[in-house]
Amino acid sequence: MNERGFELSPVFCLHNGAVLLNRNKNAITFGLLDSSNTRIRRRLENAANIEKINHGKVNFIPLSREEFNRHISEIFSKNDDCSEQKKEEEKNRAENEAAALLDALIGNACSSGATDIHIEENLVRFRVKGVLQKEIELSGERKQALVRRIKLLAGMNVVEQRIGQDGHFVHSDENARRIFVRVSSIPVVGAKSCEEESVVLRLLDSTRVPLEIESLGFTKSQQEDLKALCTLKNGLVLICGPTGAGKSTTAGALLEEIRKKFSEGKKIVSLEDPPEYVLDGVSQVKIESAHGMDFSNVLKSVFRQDPDVIFIGEIRDEESAKIAVQASLTGHLVFATLHTSSVSKAVLRLNDLGANPKLVAEVLRAVVIQNLNEGVLDADVRIIPEVVCE
Repeated sequence: MNERGFELSPVFCLHNGAVLLNRNKNAITFGLLDSSNTRIRRRLENAANIEKINHGKVNFIPLSREEFNRHISEIFSKNDDCSEQKKEEEKNRAENEAAALLDALIGNACSSGATDIHIEENLVRFRVKGVLQKEIELSGERKQALVRRIKLLAGMNVVEQRIGQDGHFVHSDENARRIFVRVSSIPVVGAKSCEEESVVLRLLDSTRVPLEIESLGFTKSQQEDLKALCTLKNGLVLICGPTGAGKSTTAGALLEEIRKKFSEGKKIVSLEDPPEYVLDGVSQVKIESAHGMDFSNVLKSVFRQDPDVIFIGEIRDEESAKIAVQASLTGHLVFATLHTSSVSKAVLRLNDLGANPKLVAEVLRAVVIQNLNEGVLDADVRIIPEVVCE
């Protein structure tokens, strides 16, 4: 018996050779393989009486083995359908909970000034002013559902856990604020499972850190130097510092300054892997080597786009280093980020990556070195000729 009315379980039906054929307010009808089995008839009559069905209204119909098997198949099919429906409902519930959890985490992270969200094993931590802080602990199932939700939004392979993946998505909160979220996942050895992942979300919120040179913490003198760089017609400008130093934010502010200064009169193209800010008035291209969109192929197409300014998201190998120098030599103003900690190391890094030292000296216009110390910008802006003479 359940909320849908009197029923016989599939196990009872198989064991006793009995099925429920029909039930209404006035009568109940059972089918029996052995209609002469008084023990089963009595048990069914007693059950019907408990259900307030008059004894005279309990009917029994003999069934052949073929008829009985057909009814049993229908019963199991009905139960399978209910089970599948229940699974689907459970899946939808888990997905809705994961979506709500992710929205809450991003909202809390932005409110606390966090730059990153770290998800490792069952722990969620925020990076605030350069320091990781524990936010919440999750059950294994909730953590898996959350990671699936993140991968789905970021365009990553949801079931792949054996290799590292990168992706991104744009999050919109209830106030229509758009936050660019860059996602990275890598497999790690976990204490509880060999199939653990470390997932990190980089939050790029232009409302929290406006893309304006004046709002980033540079001194007045440095602001003037940076704005002067935005008026150059050609050359290479390097923005350097460790991970999390705000290099992409500075680059975005420079591109925004160019767009405003020239009233959208210049063609600006960025090559990024992946784009970290959604910039109005900038043609942003995602580098995807797996789909034939590597730096060299994209640059050929970019030159045919008649650009004035090119931004290279990160110089990380020989190909991107040579492309940055080549683009600067062909009359373009090029901005690029580089992972180094000093001006001299920036020049050496380009040379180590295979760029011609003489060409580097010819095209390099400035090097910006920056770092964040507990949320405070520590920067050094060097303009040529100081760079090549150091």
